[in-house]
Amino acid sequence: MNDKIVKILSNWKFQTMIFFIFFVVGIFWHAWDVTYPYMVILTPFVLLISGLWAIYRGLSYRYMIVWIIIAYVVTFLLEVLGSSTGFIFGPYFYGNTLGLMFLDVPIVIGLNWVFIIFSLVLFSEWLVKERLKVEIDKKLEIMMIAFLTACFATIFDFILEPAAVGLSYWTWTLTSDPYNIPVQNYIAWFIISFIFALTYLIIPKDKRIKLGESPHSPWFVIIQVIFFFAIRIVLIFK
Repeated sequence: MNDKIVKILSNWKFQTMIFFIFFVVGIFWHAWDVTYPYMVILTPFVLLISGLWAIYRGLSYRYMIVWIIIAYVVTFLLEVLGSSTGFIFGPYFYGNTLGLMFLDVPIVIGLNWVFIIFSLVLFSEWLVKERLKVEIDKKLEIMMIAFLTACFATIFDFILEPAAVGLSYWTWTLTSDPYNIPVQNYIAWFIISFIFALTYLIIPKDKRIKLGESPHSPWFVIIQVIFFFAIRIVLIFK
């Protein structure tokens, strides 16, 4: 393959643009009854590919691999416990839209947690160190980055929830109103994201990836935010 073409294809800005176009097309195809069934089929594969695409640079770090595995297993088990008992997030259950399930939880869900937290940690770290440029104690800096990560992750879920319910990703059993999600859910999102952001940040700096090595990752979250916000609007008029 021509070296120039390879360079273009490997450029993170080009990859992000392709990802954005793909999701914009997905918005319109979700709105069109003819193509909607195909979107349902593609959903788990899109989540899987986008999640792996966001974190693949981290797989060159041994500590990162360990963090990814632990974060995946723990968040998946929390979802299993949460959906079966209602204790963590509130009473809910998963539909069939997100693909293959184990213990009544889609196997892609743990990866989505990893993708969101990983990407938002990179963004929050960049925000604190490069934009805010606050001179503070290192431990306090880590706490601030973890706090911002948890805030952003919770906001992401707040935008996601009505769209996810409307697309039958999952169903809340005590309410039929997709805008009346249990506060418990958002508290759980904040705590879980905060804890795993902390565990990521305590990895030695030379043993974990930085934003410059994976600049596309936060953009993938932003694109998903745009997607789910647009789906919320689509569902209002369907």
